[in-house]
Amino acid sequence: MEAKNYMTGIASEYLVLSMLYRLGADAYITMGNKKSIDIGVIKEDGTRISIDVKSVRGYSSIPVDNIKVENNHFMVFVIYKNKFDDVSIMSKFYIVPCEVASRRKHIYGKHMRVHPINDLKEYENAWNLLKE
Repeated sequence: MEAKNYMTGIASEYLVLSMLYRLGADAYITMGNKKSIDIGVIKEDGTRISIDVKSVRGYSSIPVDNIKVENNHFMVFVIYKNKFDDVSIMSKFYIVPCEVASRRKHIYGKHMRVHPINDLKEYENAWNLLKE
């Protein structure tokens, strides 16, 4: 199961990077095993933003125990809708300022989680937040 989660996470980071490139962003993947930032972006005015990518193969909630609340830091949630293996189906993306994600998380069992489809509907495909 851990290998599956790792593959989902890596696929999601590169999928988000691809979307950012398509939007014309100067973006890069950060490297490392225990990184807290997955993608960095340098905006045209020189401002830097950071992105933490979280994903789930189904529709369920996503663990967010380690949300880092900082200025210019965003969460991008990728939901595969139980279609991870079907590359003809586009994932759902939720682009959320980290402070919003932190305020909307809930306790589920032992972890803090967010359910983007229920908790963050207004942030679906909000890529403009990364460009403003």
